[in-house]
Amino acid sequence: MNVKNYEKQSSVSVKALPKFSPMNILGKLDHGQKTGCLVVSSKSVKWKIYVDQGKLVYANHSLDSFERLERHLRRLSYTVSSLTAAVRNQARLNFENEKQDSDNVPLEYQAINWLLKENYLDDSQAANLVISLNKEIIELFLLLTDADYSFIKNAGVSPRLVKLDLKDVIIECRQRLKSWQTLAPLITSPEQRPYFFTNNQKTSKLSSEQIKKLSKLLRGFNFRQLAVLTNKDEIKIAQYIYQFILTKNVIIHDPQAPFDQLPQIIAKTESSQKVDNHIIKNDYLSDVNNKSKETQQYKLVCVDDSPTILSEINRFLDKEDLLIHAIDDSKKALLEIIRFKPDIILLDVGMPGIDGYRLCQLIRNHPLFKRTPIIMVTGNRGLVDRAKARVAGASDYLTKPFTQSDLLKMVFRYLS
Repeated sequence: MNVKNYEKQSSVSVKALPKFSPMNILGKLDHGQKTGCLVVSSKSVKWKIYVDQGKLVYANHSLDSFERLERHLRRLSYTVSSLTAAVRNQARLNFENEKQDSDNVPLEYQAINWLLKENYLDDSQAANLVISLNKEIIELFLLLTDADYSFIKNAGVSPRLVKLDLKDVIIECRQRLKSWQTLAPLITSPEQRPYFFTNNQKTSKLSSEQIKKLSKLLRGFNFRQLAVLTNKDEIKIAQYIYQFILTKNVIIHDPQAPFDQLPQIIAKTESSQKVDNHIIKNDYLSDVNNKSKETQQYKLVCVDDSPTILSEINRFLDKEDLLIHAIDDSKKALLEIIRFKPDIILLDVGMPGIDGYRLCQLIRNHPLFKRTPIIMVTGNRGLVDRAKARVAGASDYLTKPFTQSDLLKMVFRYLS
């Protein structure tokens, strides 16, 4: 029986509370040994928490679940060699564009099961992955103060990879939230983006090594992404960067949409605005993975016959550590790409002369670009067009109109 049928048969109605209490509702699931799915709506975000006899099985929210899964898979790839970039990308492409009906298992959970079935993950690794995803969601869920909710009996995910004690998860998440709260109101979300403020370098007391490190890393990645890049805990990174926010060497930008819809962290008291000295003295950005790439300036080629698109890409990536080469003639593109030797290529699909699909095939046939990320930029959202892009050898696709966040996500996915 599917979720939709449960919704029809369930007598539980949507309840509106003056002040939503995540602790109370999770406690009811635990004490009542409930089995089913708690569905919570707050702002434009929908949260789903699956439980089995009061035990936490899986939790997610509706904002870009595959970006979240990609982060956790990349973190896991440091110890699981089978989780290559190609495998992670395939898991996403297999499921990301499927229609997510309310009676379906979440698509990113299906991707995890695919990785398990194809032996890219073993049972223990898949379970640990789900545990880390669950904790990230519950940590944010505990911050909700206003929401509508309903409970759908006996709805679930299959196979059930973990069953966690809700009390233990809540205790751990509350402890992490207390650490975040010591950084508020300067830092109010793991999705915020710290930038190194170059104008303040001359008057700062930073060493040349600190300046080099901060300027390379703090260029638009949020705290969660920085945690992946450095293989460090995001709270430790935030605590380390906090000192540079105080000295105005680092400025904080708000979360990119749609993550600005997630709940914010609020400081409890002024006395809690202290970070332990032993934390800020440690350089938590010192062991950056792929150290040889720290000083590398990546090269990006964009092939598009539209001056507007080329201008937008230049504007969106203006502050990134990228050398951008724009090409407006697809007939000349291959020779220019061979000469420029880019690290990533953006191709418009609908160009006169040689279209993006054919150009992608020509680029892929060249020995220099067998593994270079090629992103098809298209206004078509159909599965047929995406299938054509994959057959042509494209690594991914970007749908017009795209935002700066969409473009930065591609940079993070393939170049960081």
